[in-house]
Amino acid sequence: MDGVGLYAQILIGMLAGWFAALALGRRHSLFTYMAVGLVGAVLGHAIAGGLDIRLVGVWGSLIAATVGSILFLAPFAIFRRR
Repeated sequence: MDGVGLYAQILIGMLAGWFAALALGRRHSLFTYMAVGLVGAVLGHAIAGGLDIRLVGVWGSLIAATVGSILFLAPFAIFRRR
């Protein structure tokens, strides 16, 4: 995450995890939001890097982390409903 400090990355990760949970209709604990958001941030930035998309700053990091978090949570949401 370019241009973002450690504490901002953690906050962005928590927000991204929360946004992903809202998008998929899930409820989790704050720790789960943080964990999902951080994994989603790594996944989102890896995908953006693979597609040669440059995301800089807070908004770019939030977008990448949210998309990555949704992609990370989607399989769990599908299997949980069955």
